[in-house]
Amino acid sequence: MEMYQSTLFSPGPFELGEGAFWWPERSAWCWVDILGHSLYIMDSKGHRTQYHIGEYVSMMVPVQGSNELLLGLHGRVARFSPEQGLGRTLAILDGNPSLRCNDGKCDPAGRLWIGTMHLITQRDNGALYCLEHNRPPVIKVPQVSISNGLVWHGDRMYFNDTATNMVKEYAYDVNSGEIRFLRNAVVIPAELGCPDGMTIDTEGMLWIAQWGGWGVYRWNPVNGELLGKIEVPAPHVSCCVFGGPDMQEMLITTAREHMTPKQIEAYPMSGNVFHAKLPFKGLPVNYFRY
Repeated sequence: MEMYQSTLFSPGPFELGEGAFWWPERSAWCWVDILGHSLYIMDSKGHRTQYHIGEYVSMMVPVQGSNELLLGLHGRVARFSPEQGLGRTLAILDGNPSLRCNDGKCDPAGRLWIGTMHLITQRDNGALYCLEHNRPPVIKVPQVSISNGLVWHGDRMYFNDTATNMVKEYAYDVNSGEIRFLRNAVVIPAELGCPDGMTIDTEGMLWIAQWGGWGVYRWNPVNGELLGKIEVPAPHVSCCVFGGPDMQEMLITTAREHMTPKQIEAYPMSGNVFHAKLPFKGLPVNYFRY
């Protein structure tokens, strides 16, 4: 197994760092603190700006042909720009105030796929939704506990429900957006943590942030083999994304949610954002299309 190192990128500490994203048009790294209700943008000069959203904010995707992002919020998706702030709501995913958005990404056709999860029980109460243009959101995968880690590669979609410790592989039709479950592509041993955020490189290998696993792990979805690990000096690694001018850098978020004061004292780097330079190239972000 190949080992890679990460370095401190931006100190928080953030309670629940997530939503890592490289914004090409701004040459900026972005992430959120879900429980801190805030979004952060770090420009190429190293200036970090905090945007207080005022509610849970879990993910962001860029909108094609605009200077805007779509944000996953408490139970809705809304428009946002750094200049104008929060804009109009695009979709309500679920009227249940006990649910919030979690991870989400756009597919190659420009549809937004976004999951919900329960604030307390975290067991089969959420769902994975698909939002296409201005149409109402459609449930694609029901009864999800903690929706995470969406990537697409050719006619395949990979998705994980953190609570299952598995990455599922689906047949994916780019034209219709239809998916069909095929198999469990990666099964993660409990001692390596649980699968959280996920990204993919140009070779089709999955990079998974593993909660409780002290790192981002590189897996082969074809045979389920573990290929490498980026070591992170915090146990709860929550999200990872390729970016940078050459797409060979990775931003990694961590969390200190549910940690006791004693654990935080033992693992003081928890909740910071980390960065790694890699000998692999990531795939560019997909944009939402109206």
